[in-house]
Amino acid sequence: MRSVRVLVHAGEVDRTATLIRANVSAEKPTSLGSTSGGESITLRDEATGQLVPAQYDPAAELLSFVLDGPLPAGQSRSFQATTEPVEPAFPATLTAKLDRVELGVAGELFATYLTSGARRPYFWPVLGPSGASVVRGQGSADHPHHTGLALNYGGHGEGGSVNLWSDWDEPPYGPGGRMLHRGFRRLQTGPVYGELVQDLTYLDAYGDPFATEVRTIRWWWAGQARRFLDLDCRIVDVTDRGTRPFIMMIRTPDSFAVPGHGRVTNSSTGQTPDVVYTAADQYRAAWVDASGPTGGPPPAPPAGPPEELPDLVASSKTYQEPGTGPWNGIALLDHPGNDGYPNVVGKYATVQQVTQAHYPPADAPQGPFGFQHRVFVHDGDADAAGIETVAADYGTSCRVEVES
Repeated sequence: MRSVRVLVHAGEVDRTATLIRANVSAEKPTSLGSTSGGESITLRDEATGQLVPAQYDPAAELLSFVLDGPLPAGQSRSFQATTEPVEPAFPATLTAKLDRVELGVAGELFATYLTSGARRPYFWPVLGPSGASVVRGQGSADHPHHTGLALNYGGHGEGGSVNLWSDWDEPPYGPGGRMLHRGFRRLQTGPVYGELVQDLTYLDAYGDPFATEVRTIRWWWAGQARRFLDLDCRIVDVTDRGTRPFIMMIRTPDSFAVPGHGRVTNSSTGQTPDVVYTAADQYRAAWVDASGPTGGPPPAPPAGPPEELPDLVASSKTYQEPGTGPWNGIALLDHPGNDGYPNVVGKYATVQQVTQAHYPPADAPQGPFGFQHRVFVHDGDADAAGIETVAADYGTSCRVEVES
């Protein structure tokens, strides 16, 4: 790479293991890169001499790397491009299958993004540092359509909008629509992060399109206990009637039960005893964090008619007693650039669920518009993971200078 020096200024916010993205023009030999993903670059910390793995995207002319350790407010660090090789600690990988994409980091599965077979694409599992999922999968007796981490739409037909919230074909909540995965524009991995760009079409109950979306998903780790998913949802157009809520949802596992073993904390009210919201409990929050012990009893059998499954044996070694096991959490962060920030949480939530609703802006009711979220998967609870610092970092990017 041509001689490049990158200066990172923390500004007024404390930074911890921050993802830095710098605009750098594409004046570099192609031999340094790979056509299958982000190109590997090495930076040297000018203060410590430490080599830092970086990733270059020539199409976007972006150089990305993760700061190693904290950068206090008011301080700066500088990095120089070098030809010395360095082994990345957390390279991103992916495996694309017909109905899903498996997102990996450092040779481990991080999350599976299922694109077919349900009313909407969703993430399950999303693995925390303990190796257990911090989101719930299908099959629960309670709201079985509340699955994993997903963007939903419409609520139960709010204001006459199409219902993509419930998995119902018949009344009282059906018929419902669905989100159709049209394909990926981009699949990229590299030494720092991975990225997907997806085309989606929203269909009503009769199969007719009423909205289109371009969704960008980026994933990376800043450490085993600091795992990130960024979701950038660009709504190209939406011709539906009603209030048209777009609802980001995380449904957490039974071991995160509140009240019970789990814990829910948010930026507005602090720790809450439960997440059973009523109309009076709706409020605005820049972030919400759910956490709990990753152990728990084997899941209960389905609530439907009993089946004789003589060969089905619960793997008791996989589970721990309720209230024990490594404590993990998952936080949903709203972005200050989103219309209405901070947006309403809890409007569609029930027990063990985090939701945040977005509505079309007044100046673009039929699009285009967008909203973005950061999902932070971590060890410990919200306080131990420093969610406030993570949210502040997400809300205000570092100032970055590039010198040639």
